[in-house]
Amino acid sequence: MNRREKSLKINESYHKAINILEKTGIRITSQRKILTKLIFQKGNRHLSAEELFHEVKDMKVNISLATIYNTLRNLSNYGLLREIVVDQNKSIYCTNHMPHYHLYIEDEEKIIDIPNQKIDLSNIPEIPACLSLHDIDIIVRIRTLKDKKIN
Repeated sequence: MNRREKSLKINESYHKAINILEKTGIRITSQRKILTKLIFQKGNRHLSAEELFHEVKDMKVNISLATIYNTLRNLSNYGLLREIVVDQNKSIYCTNHMPHYHLYIEDEEKIIDIPNQKIDLSNIPEIPACLSLHDIDIIVRIRTLKDKKIN
């Protein structure tokens, strides 16, 4: 994908997000526009509310962390972002809508995409007939190897 195509896709994602939020009755404030643009302007990525808060601060824009959490939740609720709950106190949001899984490096708090063809799902449990499979989320948790001192 060349630079122009990528830029068009990013603008399309931004406008799609704004249109969906408008249709659901969510007020489109200048703060929400800034946040939505920041989220989608860099293409596929993973970000936390705190990372987005720091990006906003670097721009010298005053947006509260609560507004950032609310915006991320709204975008996630309407399928524009994928929320990845990495532990009970932390979520990371993914802009990539292609089927994929995640590798979470715990001590770096970093997520890397794993293409879905790299995971074998042939052994998932049988699903009762009264239910249907909606989605499968896989997060592989790892830690970096640290030099260990031997006393």
